[in-house]
Amino acid sequence: MRIDGTEVVSIPRATAFRGITDPELLRACTPGLTRLDETTPGHFDAVLELQLPAINGRFEGSVDFLEREEPNRVKLRVKGKGAPGFVDGTAEIKLEDAPNGGTKVVYVAELQIGGQVARLGQRMIFGVTREMAGQFFEQLERHYNQTKWRAEQAAAAAPSARPSAAMSGFQLAWRTLLNLLGLSRRS
Repeated sequence: MRIDGTEVVSIPRATAFRGITDPELLRACTPGLTRLDETTPGHFDAVLELQLPAINGRFEGSVDFLEREEPNRVKLRVKGKGAPGFVDGTAEIKLEDAPNGGTKVVYVAELQIGGQVARLGQRMIFGVTREMAGQFFEQLERHYNQTKWRAEQAAAAAPSARPSAAMSGFQLAWRTLLNLLGLSRRS
């Protein structure tokens, strides 16, 4: 079965790439992903809990990073099985600059699906997959915007909390000059 789609996010491409390759962000943003642990470099054990109207269940499996071309492309191998069935295949995700300054994400997955989940039919699986991808990118955008907001707030507060590096350097040079001229203040 082939599943493909396109999403556009208002995140810079390099940041979007980190989002789709960082295990912590993947766990935080992927609906139902309860575990994603790196056991060897590029290999992750995963647990996905599906709660869909037509099917519920737990998939245990793995995700392997086969290829990484930062910040343009990543290719993954996914395997999973559980009471609802099994999934086995590859997914390729390509990232491009979008005209609005964000990132266009194009994904294509070639999967073998079996068991109860296969009985849902290709259209239902395609719809659920697209919905889950949309939720992932929505969460990734939300995470980025919250993080960006926090960074901007910290940067705005930083000058009042401590002098800038340039100001500190100037003060040190001024004190050194005063000491050399014998004009330093003594308490």
